Parts: sequence; C-alpha cells; structure tokens
Amino acid sequence: MENINEQNENLSAHKIEIHARNRTLISGITNVESATETGAVLYIGKLILILEGEGLKIQKIDVATGDVEILGTIKSLKYSDTKKKGGFLKKLVK
Repeated sequence: MENINEQNENLSAHKIEIHARNRTLISGITNVESATETGAVLYIGKLILILEGEGLKIQKIDVATGDVEILGTIKSLKYSDTKKKGGFLKKLVK
C-alpha cells in the first residue's frame, strides 16, 4: 500500500473545467496518448486521465502550457496510475 508521500508524488497540478458536458478544458497535460470520437487518454505527470464520451474532438492543444480543449459530450472521467499494466487502459487503447 502506498504511503501519503508516494501518493503525492503521483499527483501533478492540473485543472479540469467542463462546460455543459460538451466543452472540456484541461490544464497540466504532459502527453496525449490517444484521442478518438469515443475516448481520450491523457497523461498528467504520472497519472493517466481517461475520458469517455461521444463525438469527442481535440479542438486545441498547447504543448508549451499543457492546455487541451476537447469538444463533444463527456460521459466519464477516470484516473489511473501509470504503474498498473493492462486492465482498462489496455482495452481502451486497442
């Protein structure tokens, strides 16, 4: 089991704003693993942010600031730890 210090190392400063479930602004992104009309896999430091929805499209990405704007209907947001292998993330990326 992780202790508090290990948990804090996995957290990176980020912000998520969802406007009417069809416009999402995210800051603190370090990498975009994949993006399709039904899902996106984004890295925030050592965490993975998994978005699921419909009609998703990356409208704007600024690699210098780590800001991403995604249009489309958001159905769910999930966090995952990069230490875990396979599972949900492996199924989503296939």
